[in-house]
Amino acid sequence: MQPSSVDPATSWIDWRAEAVLALVLMVCIALLGSVVGLIWHAVAPHLDVHAAINNPEEKTKALMGDDLWLALLGIIAGIVCVVAVFLALPAAAADGPGALVGLVAGGLLAMFVADRVGYLVGVGPLRSTLDSAFPTASRQGIDGVVRLLDFKVRATAMLLSWPMASLLLSSMITWLRAVNRPTVKAPAAYPGSP
Repeated sequence: MQPSSVDPATSWIDWRAEAVLALVLMVCIALLGSVVGLIWHAVAPHLDVHAAINNPEEKTKALMGDDLWLALLGIIAGIVCVVAVFLALPAAAADGPGALVGLVAGGLLAMFVADRVGYLVGVGPLRSTLDSAFPTASRQGIDGVVRLLDFKVRATAMLLSWPMASLLLSSMITWLRAVNRPTVKAPAAYPGSP
């Protein structure tokens, strides 16, 4: 019989503690989405309404810039969250499934929150600009233009940037820790056996 090697860090999982950790991380990270949404609205290129009406290319550049900036901020936020979790938690907790689920699910929720916060911050000024630029336009017409030009994510795949960055970096760190962790040999089942 071959001696079995048992890793004490993975020999059992406290699923209750992992679920609590996942829930706490998910809520905390989702709340960070509002900060990312405010930063996104501040740094993303803003649409010049008059230029967009006269030149459709201008509208496309600004709207694509919205999505790309949110994706970039999501990647950065995902990296920061993973680094914070791995620095703050003990290795056994950070390497567990609860941390990974919390990071990924929290990142996805945070991106939805960031998208909504960015929209809510930007829709008021856009609506007032359109109202002042076109005072005789109907409310339905203004609403239609707002839906076309508002500050929101159009390429919904960009919402996966934060959870994907969290998943990849967390998995890589966990794998590197597992490779470098010494294994503990289990005692032989019978005295005198190898």
